Amino acid sequence: MNLAWVLLVGLALAWGTSFATMEIALEGAGPTAIMAGRLVIGALCVSAAAMVMRVGRPLVSGWWQYLGVAAIGNCVPFFLIPWGQQTVSSSVAGAIMGTMPLVTAALATAVGIEALSRRQWAGLGIGFVGLLVLAQSQTQFSGALHGSLAIFGAVVCYALSTLIARAGPDHNPIRAGAATLCLSGLIGAAAFVTSGEGMPTWSGHSAWAVVYLGVLPTGIAAVLYFKVVKLRGPVFLSQVNYMIPVISLLIGLWIMRDPFVWALPIGIGLVLSGLALARRKPGVVSA
Repeated sequence: MNLAWVLLVGLALAWGTSFATMEIALEGAGPTAIMAGRLVIGALCVSAAAMVMRVGRPLVSGWWQYLGVAAIGNCVPFFLIPWGQQTVSSSVAGAIMGTMPLVTAALATAVGIEALSRRQWAGLGIGFVGLLVLAQSQTQFSGALHGSLAIFGAVVCYALSTLIARAGPDHNPIRAGAATLCLSGLIGAAAFVTSGEGMPTWSGHSAWAVVYLGVLPTGIAAVLYFKVVKLRGPVFLSQVNYMIPVISLLIGLWIMRDPFVWALPIGIGLVLSGLALARRKPGVVSA
């Protein structure tokens, strides 16, 4: 397993555990507070790493990359997901996120960044069928339609942000992650102050959940995100969302005590089969 795949699996673990964590965070905080809290904590973590590693100041020419990923790839989806999870379970949220490979592939093909082979399209299609099976198995927890649509909106935002990150001039993942998260933290804090949402109650579990979201799925994941995009491109990165539903469902069964249904192993098998089929041959790097 090469470096890109190791980082991709690490990213999947970080993001796959975030849905159950957000469900816990919602016990004491609103969506805007969760979004702002995790972004500020993530910014502090990555900025500290950037200072220790002396990666230098953010590139002036990269301002549009930083701002684009901050707004579209962080602030908007980090609000939409917890907002949607007020009526949608963590398992369903993870399953919806798995549609990102198709959305990213369609956008990347439309703008001429990458061209997919028939084999890869077939793999993405099989994986998508698996995700439909997973989502159908969890319909009893799905809640209102607007929650599902909000999470799908986050999927579109993530897909767009991968294209921005890929085309951006800053190739240093630590510097790009720090600059992006600092902007995200400022935007998130301003959004919370002006939202009128009210101060969170911050129960013990809720506060620790936001800290976890800020450190791992936000701070550390930001560095992994930029590194994977630069190594293999946005379509390769989007395959992380075939792993995320599997991880989120397993966490849902183990920690959140979601009931087991037989559609789960069927859906997981289809997802993994699609991931294997869609995988690029070794040595092929995205343009």
